[in-house]
Amino acid sequence: MPDTLTEPGAVTDAVSIPLTQLPRGTRARIAGSQHNADDAALLRAMGLKPNAELEVCRMGQPCIVALTGACGGGCRLGLSRELADRVLVHAGA
Repeated sequence: MPDTLTEPGAVTDAVSIPLTQLPRGTRARIAGSQHNADDAALLRAMGLKPNAELEVCRMGQPCIVALTGACGGGCRLGLSRELADRVLVHAGA
């Protein structure tokens, strides 16, 4: 059964799209995910949790994103295409 990252106070009023649909350079805010409990916990531990802001640095395999608010704006993470495709975001954060 899929687990979501959605928490109280998460942005829910805009349309969510998969992270993999964003072009390079786009800023977004995480809305949630469609991962199993283990993958969702791993993503949260890396800082990819609801309302976290990110910028797409590279799309593909791996998908590379930079967290813009969490670790002072210097953290970059590489995600497999499979994981990135199940991270839901609101573009233009």
